[in-house]
Amino acid sequence: MPFKSIHSRAPTRIDLAGGTVDLWPLYLFLNDPVTVNVAIDLFAEAKIEQLPARNSEGEILLKSEDQNLEMKVPWGALEAFLETDHIQAPPALELHFRLLRYFVQRRAEAGQKTLNFDLSLTTRARSPAGAGLGGSSTLSVAIVGALASWAGEGAESANPIDREKLVEIVRDIETTVIHVPAGVQDYYGAMFGGLQSLRWKPGSHQRSWLPTDILPELEKRLILFYSGQSRNSGINNWALFKAFIDNQGDVRTKFDKITRAAERLDQALRAHDWEAAGSAIADEWAVRRTLAPGITTPEIDRAFEKAEKIASIAGKVCGAGGGGCFFVYLPSADQEKRARIEAAFVTQGIQVLPFHIAPHGLEVQVSRA
Repeated sequence: MPFKSIHSRAPTRIDLAGGTVDLWPLYLFLNDPVTVNVAIDLFAEAKIEQLPARNSEGEILLKSEDQNLEMKVPWGALEAFLETDHIQAPPALELHFRLLRYFVQRRAEAGQKTLNFDLSLTTRARSPAGAGLGGSSTLSVAIVGALASWAGEGAESANPIDREKLVEIVRDIETTVIHVPAGVQDYYGAMFGGLQSLRWKPGSHQRSWLPTDILPELEKRLILFYSGQSRNSGINNWALFKAFIDNQGDVRTKFDKITRAAERLDQALRAHDWEAAGSAIADEWAVRRTLAPGITTPEIDRAFEKAEKIASIAGKVCGAGGGGCFFVYLPSADQEKRARIEAAFVTQGIQVLPFHIAPHGLEVQVSRA
């Protein structure tokens, strides 16, 4: 039955510990590396609508609501792109175009070559640009979820793509857009949701959800802030990637310390040991902030110092650093001190980002005509 629309959404994530080690092949040089992240309800969303063509050829509308950008192209332009890999599109829409191309190819391989209709792909994201919450990767997951369903490979089809396969697709296609190696923890957070322990292993990865009874208590202890400074995760990750591969200084030793802190965080959360969890987060950040200049900023350092005068806290910058979001963790879950920290930061022009933990990952809904 023809569909009227497909709507998908995926959660962003807070990386609690063990980021960057999810870059291939860095994890192959480390001893049982682990990343711990938690999905949050700052969703990225995608919507596909397929309608009868208004002209003989049919056209594509790609639109980013939060970037206030759109482009219309005839299907013929996409077919030419299939042959040349040359695209003329705003950077904020290149990912849309490349993911659409992938699934058009999949449809063609399945014998669905007719494209005599109008198609719109519209996206929006709640996470601020450059926030360090995995926003672009989450947007990729939302888009790929909708497109997989459109191409006949979603949850309702007889030949569904599994979510691990979707992770591989978005990793490879997003890498062609950002032009640097892409880590994969963001895709797992968006695809599966919840509080995850991710172990990076040769050939495959081991993913597990931590018990759901942890989520309400963890949420009470986390405050998310946006510094107001956008950052480029690809630049910082590429610098760390090169330093690691070139074995510069003690960078590999520092990464090993980061993975050990992430392991301790995993164990502490499972044991509901909130003090030990804070200690692990603090140890991870103490090492991470020394990996390269610019991972932290004077504004973020001052914010942590201010919070430490109010309560015993831990915290770290989200993502690759250099601005964006950071979180404060209160082992005590003292709500009065939480409110004081929030108020102190707001007076400094730092934005509080309210959130709830998202227990589920990618969701796709199909509305039939």
